[in-house]
Amino acid sequence: MRAAAGLACAVMVTVAATLVVRADDRSPRDPVLSALVADTNLVPPEFAADALIRLSSSSRITDSSWRLELLEQAFQRTWGAQDQVRRSSPPGIPTDSRQGADLLASSTALNRVSLQARIAQVMALLDPQLALDRFEWIDLNLGPTRCEELLVPLVDDYYTTLGLIARTSFTNRDEAMRFLQLYLWRAHLPSEMPAVARALQRFRPTTAEATYLQSVFENILVSGTLDPRGFSASNLDIVTRVAELQKAYRDVGVINFYLLDTLREYLTVQMKGPRCSDSVTESMVPASYNGAVGRLGAAKLVDPMDPRGVAPSKWLGTGRIDMYWQTPEAWQLHEDALDLRGRGPSPLPMRLRQTQRWQEQAERLLVELVQWSGRREPTERDYFFQKSFLFTGLVELMPMSSVRSLTLRQFVDFMRHSDLDRDRRTLWFAFLTRLLEMAKGPDRRDILAALEGSGHPVMSLYARIERLAPR
Repeated sequence: MRAAAGLACAVMVTVAATLVVRADDRSPRDPVLSALVADTNLVPPEFAADALIRLSSSSRITDSSWRLELLEQAFQRTWGAQDQVRRSSPPGIPTDSRQGADLLASSTALNRVSLQARIAQVMALLDPQLALDRFEWIDLNLGPTRCEELLVPLVDDYYTTLGLIARTSFTNRDEAMRFLQLYLWRAHLPSEMPAVARALQRFRPTTAEATYLQSVFENILVSGTLDPRGFSASNLDIVTRVAELQKAYRDVGVINFYLLDTLREYLTVQMKGPRCSDSVTESMVPASYNGAVGRLGAAKLVDPMDPRGVAPSKWLGTGRIDMYWQTPEAWQLHEDALDLRGRGPSPLPMRLRQTQRWQEQAERLLVELVQWSGRREPTERDYFFQKSFLFTGLVELMPMSSVRSLTLRQFVDFMRHSDLDRDRRTLWFAFLTRLLEMAKGPDRRDILAALEGSGHPVMSLYARIERLAPR
């Protein structure tokens, strides 16, 4: 609450300062861009923030103060985002599952921390001091993930931004080092450690700086939080990234392998603590660590990791994967879609998809898909994902035809009538993004016209932005 209130005050001061500038002292503002900026007031906060960031980079803006004003507005909007951070998981989550849908939604990066980090990165190119000030308002507030959950926090963008600002916003390297160290101390979860290692490597330190920062990272590892689910999702990446950091520090003149020693202790502590019953990656950690030590030529100086000495103290719960296509209607639609695509590893060849028989089959599936109400689905979110998934696959399969155009229009109409304000803004946006990606192909005119003419404020806004400044 303090952050939101303080930031709102900061934005109001900035806006007030802008208003006192005489009109004839300010560069004329592009009317098309101004209309799009005004329309961001009609859409949910994370969409508004994303749109304002994109508009701030438009070549139509010749006044850097307007760019900063748009970024300030975007930062203020981020406080209303439904999601706090991105989420990630170990490989193996099926795409067509509830957890796969959550991963797809998270991939949009329309969460508070990712948006704020993105704004700070853009600001760093325009006003490094302002970027530094805004970065200091970003609050992670992360905790361990229960074993019953499969997705863990992913905050790489936060630490990437930290490293960028440390490099660009200070003329004094000692001040940059203090800033970097201060915010690195926020890291305590296993899922944060790979990002910390990358941020330290990208800081490009001198020998003395690397020696000191290595000791900082060692202390962060030693004081890290036990997080069985986060560790199971990140352990192999931790080994890889920390080994890369150790090599980078050796390359600039650090003569010891202390970081590898500390990494072994960290991995051992995490593995000897509680462990999620369904996790299998831990069994690969000792071999991964020992392999990294060997590749760095440190086998004679660093003790290996003994896989026999890392048994867990106890076993915890397991995560659950909720597969889709479980109701009779959903299953039948999915089966029909598979028949239409072809059940082999590759879709049916285009020559078959251009036949009248295939086109008629596709049209029947479209009719059934449009008529499907999803009443038997456990949640509206499940129904939305499955129907959008089928629409997307149908469009991607179809050759250019009137049926393809009809499918696109029906998909846009379904998106337009979906309730996105409950718990699926980012999932809804993931499918809108897919439509916008399709608009880079031969359907560009039809897709953008359908989106812009939909009467939906978000779809219309993004279609017009796409015309003005393609992704």
